[in-house]
Amino acid sequence: MNWMHDGLSADNLPRMRRLFPLALILVATSLAATSPAPAQQVFTLQQILSAPYALALTAAPVGTQFAWIENAEGRRNIWVGGPQAAARQITTYTEDDGQDIDGLAWSPDGTSLAYNRGAENGAGGKPANPAHLQRPTPVEVWVQPLAAGQQPMLLGEGHAPLFSRDGRSVLFLRGGQIWSADLTAPTAAHQLVFDRGSASSLTLSPDGKLLAFVSRRKDHSFIGLFDLGTRTLRFLAPSTGSDLAPSFSPDSRQIAWLRKPFTEVPEFATNRTSAYPWSIQLADGASGEAHTLYSPKPNERGSVLPHLSSGGPHVFWTVGSKLLFFSEADGWVHLYSIQITSKDKSPKLDEHGSQPRLLTPGAFEVEDATLDSGGRTILYTSNATDADRRHLWKIDLVHANAEPMALTHGSGIETHPQMDSTGKIAAIASDARTPSHPVLVATNGTLAALHAGALPQSYPATLVTPQQVLLHSTDGIALHAQLFKPELVSRIGKRPAIVFFHGGPERQMLLGYPAMDYYSNAYAMNQYLVSRGFIVLSVNYRCGIGYGMDFRQCEDSGAAGAKEYNDVLAAAAYLRSRDDVDVKRIGVWGGSYGGYLTALALARNSDLFAAGVDFHGVHDWNLEDDAAKWLRGSNAEKDAISLKARSSSPIAAADQWRSPVLFIHGDDDPEVAYAETPVLADVLRARGVPVEELILPDEVHDFLLHRDWLASYEAAAKFFERTLKPGQ
Repeated sequence: MNWMHDGLSADNLPRMRRLFPLALILVATSLAATSPAPAQQVFTLQQILSAPYALALTAAPVGTQFAWIENAEGRRNIWVGGPQAAARQITTYTEDDGQDIDGLAWSPDGTSLAYNRGAENGAGGKPANPAHLQRPTPVEVWVQPLAAGQQPMLLGEGHAPLFSRDGRSVLFLRGGQIWSADLTAPTAAHQLVFDRGSASSLTLSPDGKLLAFVSRRKDHSFIGLFDLGTRTLRFLAPSTGSDLAPSFSPDSRQIAWLRKPFTEVPEFATNRTSAYPWSIQLADGASGEAHTLYSPKPNERGSVLPHLSSGGPHVFWTVGSKLLFFSEADGWVHLYSIQITSKDKSPKLDEHGSQPRLLTPGAFEVEDATLDSGGRTILYTSNATDADRRHLWKIDLVHANAEPMALTHGSGIETHPQMDSTGKIAAIASDARTPSHPVLVATNGTLAALHAGALPQSYPATLVTPQQVLLHSTDGIALHAQLFKPELVSRIGKRPAIVFFHGGPERQMLLGYPAMDYYSNAYAMNQYLVSRGFIVLSVNYRCGIGYGMDFRQCEDSGAAGAKEYNDVLAAAAYLRSRDDVDVKRIGVWGGSYGGYLTALALARNSDLFAAGVDFHGVHDWNLEDDAAKWLRGSNAEKDAISLKARSSSPIAAADQWRSPVLFIHGDDDPEVAYAETPVLADVLRARGVPVEELILPDEVHDFLLHRDWLASYEAAAKFFERTLKPGQ
């Protein structure tokens, strides 16, 4: 599973009404003052899911080109473009076949792109094949020249390609080992490094002589350093910890990396600190001599590596011998810098006497940080000015006391910034109407689409603009939500409503299309449900990102008590308080962790929720393959934890379940055990609960096929129309 969790039991309805006076429910006044939107357009699911979705934006190392991946109805291709060149597609894949593209890597001269193509692994650890292709479907590494008419070059099975500094060869991973392919003879790919561990995070030194990587050994990891000239391998300061994220200094002489403790905080632990803090390690590349550059204090905030919503933990080298890193020492994910001195190899104290310097202070969180090629400017995304959107910021690292500067603002969402070698900035942008697409960012903050005209003509011309809603849970937690309301609902009278819960739970739905394909699809589905006459409330329940560490790493969650169920009740109470909602026709839907909350809502409160659609949700925590993340201790302790996990699961309240449900699950799901769905379905059928199902053979957690998304959403929409009857 890819989540964290939270929980508690439901209170009765009279108590809910006492705890949710209407005064607690606040709708943003700025949105209330906006002019009426045009009449809502009637459209199909096919039309709203037809827009291409862009991701993996990356800047060429030279020139003014950017590359990205577009997923257009399951057809995944690479595009390039820039301020001086119109966008063009450089690969020619034409089928919705479940074969994904990622790992984009530029050649040093910017004339080629390496990438890997294939399906992710399913539940059995083998590449999934939801399209039932009658051939092997391994993940393969390819190189595509940008010159018109050039054919792609297959390097063989593998992933995570990386060009050598001279551009003559490509390094990549195959079966956990490091391989190399000479581009003058690509069929002669060979294993370059022989190591007992499983390699990841390939990182070349700027001079191209050394290759650093993470060598994973089941429950721990080392930083390997391979000399490309002498073909020798050594490990840097191996310890009982787990090492990750190697990064070379600009002069190639030093290597920094992160070290986590062997004993990590359990997944559902109430303690958000650690007695065994993480650290930044620094080593001399020639001698291998290493020391701890920085480590937070034990048992204090920031002693656990922060969760990052996009990308993994990282260390950035900048001009002036500084290192940048993420920490949540103040309770929010922020960027910090630390000075490296050559004499004593210890962190240099700043003028206030503290070691690291906080670069991005404030009650907000930082994501998507990236350096320009010279280490002089860092770009990042944050919700500093709008908690439920994302905008771009930059810091000039040349000046010691430079303040963050906003690059964009307004009602859109901008993420994943990239800067080319000339200083031009591109990003991924979206808004309430348009899914993620690449844009150029001007110095005044205006955006220009890199791929103009990408939206199909059939894509809906008008969509509802979601309204920000603020409410409080039964135990006082402040919650953010987005309300999608049909334009003329007040004239029609009381309407059915549907609550949506995202997965993760370390995710956040925004006031527009999110920059993640799974939730971009979910946002489109919510828009479609609104077009069919439903009021939709999308809830950012506790344990999600965007609102600080206390909100994200909540106590007694998931298998440890399901305390986030208080937020489910808050959503129900809010909808029941609205005079345009028919309280007898409130539905619920969600996927993954959102599927867990959907099933929990139906199990505990079928009196509040009349129907639900559950996409691959957890129904019994004890059935999950990764239960070891939270099931720890002696046998007696494990038994107690297991009992608590069972009571925090939907299946524990199945005897109270009355409302009809539609289960949707792919049977090759590597994240949530497929058994979760049939086990609960049988229990419910035995109790006479109306159960419908859509099982997708060979499909994974994040459906690989566009047609499976379409079929699933069509089934869900028809289910809600039958059970909640929006036309009445």
